Amino acid sequence: MSKPLECSVCGVIATVHLTQIIQGKVSKIHYCESCANKGGAGDPSFFELQKLAQATTLKPAIVCPVCKFTDIDFRRLGRLGCPSCWDVFAAPLDQLLNSVQHDSQHMGRVPVGELSFNQIRKRISAAQAEMEHAIKSENYEKAAQLRDEIAKLKTQIPTV
Repeated sequence: MSKPLECSVCGVIATVHLTQIIQGKVSKIHYCESCANKGGAGDPSFFELQKLAQATTLKPAIVCPVCKFTDIDFRRLGRLGCPSCWDVFAAPLDQLLNSVQHDSQHMGRVPVGELSFNQIRKRISAAQAEMEHAIKSENYEKAAQLRDEIAKLKTQIPTV
């Protein structure tokens, strides 16, 4: 077992460990609980320095005209301010959702072996295009099969 670190001020066993990196130089300071409280480390705002620095340097790029909610507020809180924000933040939200879940529309989980709503819609569109091509090439048997498949797929989409 390794030897516990000592407080940089009084030599008691340290329970608060701070690491500071400035221009690539790392410095570590260790405090006991008493010395940490005396130095202000017990104050929760002591650890919010990064948040304060970002808030003073960043300017909002997007502002909702209804509730005045900004993109900075969204990054900080992880939510939107009002229903109008969905329209105002539509493009950045689409990018965010596409990067997180590979699609901007969430359809929930699907049981193994079944198609999701998006997959059903895509298959219906593809089958309709195939059916039109089959009709143009006078392959009516194939067109009838596709018509039946489309009808079956449409029954799998719940009506609201």
